[in-house]
Formats: sequence, structure tokens, C-alpha cells
Amino acid sequence: MTTISSDLQYGKIKVKHFIQLILIVNGGTQGSRVNNNMKIAIAGFGALGARLGVMLQAGGHEVTGIDGWPAHIAAINTKGLTVVKDNDAPQKYFVPVMPASEVTGTFDLIILLTKTPQLDRMLTDIQPIITDTTKLLVLSNGLGNIEVMAKHVSRHQILAGVTLWTSSLIKPGEIHVTGSGSIKLQAIGDADVQSIADALNQAGLNAEITPDVMTAIWHKAGINAVLNPLSVLLNANIAEFGTAGNAMDLALNILDEMKQVGASQGIKVDVSGIMTDLSQLLKPENAGNHFPSMYQDIQNGKHTEIDFLNGYFAKIGHESGIPTPFNALVTRLIHAKEDIERVKLAKQQENFEI
Repeated sequence: MTTISSDLQYGKIKVKHFIQLILIVNGGTQGSRVNNNMKIAIAGFGALGARLGVMLQAGGHEVTGIDGWPAHIAAINTKGLTVVKDNDAPQKYFVPVMPASEVTGTFDLIILLTKTPQLDRMLTDIQPIITDTTKLLVLSNGLGNIEVMAKHVSRHQILAGVTLWTSSLIKPGEIHVTGSGSIKLQAIGDADVQSIADALNQAGLNAEITPDVMTAIWHKAGINAVLNPLSVLLNANIAEFGTAGNAMDLALNILDEMKQVGASQGIKVDVSGIMTDLSQLLKPENAGNHFPSMYQDIQNGKHTEIDFLNGYFAKIGHESGIPTPFNALVTRLIHAKEDIERVKLAKQQENFEI
């Protein structure tokens, strides 16, 4: 094991730490080392952003996290980011994290992991650090992200991708990770996608360039449209959802409607392929022990991305004359759950600003 000593300066905090150049938090493989170190910002340094940030830092890149949760920022900058992988002992990592208003300088790559409803605001807030040569890779769940990005930067700067890496945010400054993952990406314009893929693979992120990212994005949206809302409604992690006798029937109800909507938009949805991936994700060694992000958002009283998953299918279906009763019902139930949990949290905190 190789270690390097590094000083981290953020505000008045200076931390002396050692970066272990073994990818403790990954479940993939670290490819051949190449001299492709980049300056990378991760906009949306929550559960997944933190996991990717630690891996990218361990891979030799200079990483800055951008987030809007003050308690999370303070915890990481004062005590470090705590990462627990499976049943291993907790590990501490030091990555500078700050709100968008405090980020300065320029970056080779900005990875966008902001929730889709907040993407437009995030891009507005980080505009000062985006130059004509900055590449922006969106890995956020949901549909419609590329259209939002195109309002802020030229198409030759945009890369779109999907990722199967997972992570859970336990409390400010602490994440739990399990299993492995991958990233598929494509340049929307003429950006140098190979250099970005190389940088990601330098950190063991299992990145692969795909010629048809929209199909991959819809594929991932199909996975999320099943696992995210149903984990919330059934109060189950991914593996527990799989133990339901009608789990795959519920999945097919969602996906069959999605396939019809996708066809109306020129997208070929491979339902059997999504079902195959779902069966793999149910396994504990992959992502089975993981609670999807929508479950975590509900528990924290946040609005979810349901309108950009099942709600998106229902909306386009309505506009196209395609019946989507199951997705429409799932969307309404999640919105009801949002309201219920937010009221519960408000009462617990004696704060009725709902």
C-alpha cells in the first residue's frame, strides 16, 4: 500500500492526512495508472457525490465538493468524511466541501449530481467557475437534465451519463457504501469524452463510453422508477423489495407503460434488459442492502424526483394519449408520502413551516 502526505486548507481549517491509494470504498477494479490527473468539482456532494469524490481523490485527482447542506459541509471540513463499506471499520477522508457561493477557480470537469429539480439553480450558482473549456458530466437520476444544461453551456461541453454506483447518507459527514458500480457516458456534442473516461477509470469507476446514452439514461430511469418509489411505499431496501412475491409483477406494471411512452419519443426501452439488471441489483453483494435515494429523501423530509421518473412517464403519456395508470398512481402516492413525512418531521422539530 502506498501513502502520500497531503495538507488540506479550507478557510481556517488545515488538516494533515494520508490518502491511501487503495480504493477502500470501491467494489470495482483500478485500471492501469495513467497521467490524467484533473481538477474536478462535484456539484451535489451528498451520498453518491461523496463516494465518487473519495474515489476520484484516491485516484490522484484534485477534488472539490459543492453542496448546500451546512451541517454536512461543516462535518466534513472539521472532522473529515466518514465512509463505512459493508462491515469494514470506518475510514476517514478529507475532501474540501463548500457552498456554490464560495467556490473559486476553474475546473477541468464538473460532475453534476444535483437532484434534477435543483439542477437549473445549481448551474446558475456555479456559473462563475465554468469556462469555455470546462466539461460538465451529468449523472443525476431522472429525465430532462440535458435540456436544462443546454440553457447554461454549449453542447460541446456537455457529457451525459448514467451510473450504477450507490451510497447512503447516514448523517452529516457520514456515508455507508456497498457493492460495486459502473458509469456509461457519451459526449452530447464534440467533447473529448475519452479523456474523461480515462480520468474516471483512473479512479476505478468502471467508466464505459456508449454511442447511445439516451437509451442508457432511459434504461437507468426504468430501474429507478421501479426501485425508488416501491422501496418507499413498501418501506424496504432493494433486497427486501425482491422478497415480495409480486415484486417482478409490480416492476412490469411500471416498465410496460414506460416502454410505450419511450416508443412515442423514439426511445427503445428494453424491458427484459431492465428486468435482468433489477434481478442482479437485488443481490446483497451488489446493491441489495442499499436504500435508494428516494427512500433517503423521504426520510429526510425532502421533495423527491418522482416527477422526473414515474411522473415524467405519466405526463408524456397523457400528452401522447398513452394510458399510464400505474405510473400515475405511484406518482400520487409518493407525493402523499412526501407530505406525510414532512409533517411528521416538522412536528418532531416543533417547526411547522410546511
